[in-house]
Amino acid sequence: MKGKAMNDNIAYCGVDCSVCPDYLDKICPSCRLTEWTEEDICMPVRCCREKGIEFCGACDGFPCKDMAEFYEESDSHREAFARMKAMSQKL
Repeated sequence: MKGKAMNDNIAYCGVDCSVCPDYLDKICPSCRLTEWTEEDICMPVRCCREKGIEFCGACDGFPCKDMAEFYEESDSHREAFARMKAMSQKL
């Protein structure tokens, strides 16, 4: 896969799972480990898997319009966007 994630706790979208309350409370098993069904698969997960990339920042189309709203939803998502930009520059 193109663009190996620096840390397995970094989600496809760039969110740092190790600081997420849902992950820490064992509510979320991490998008990388989840067995997704077609009905509930997360859009960044589907997209990255279809393209054979490890994270959004490894995409030739990053940043894409599909993720623009996501990256504006919260501080952690804005941090994820910055992380993806930094990771994409290292490729």
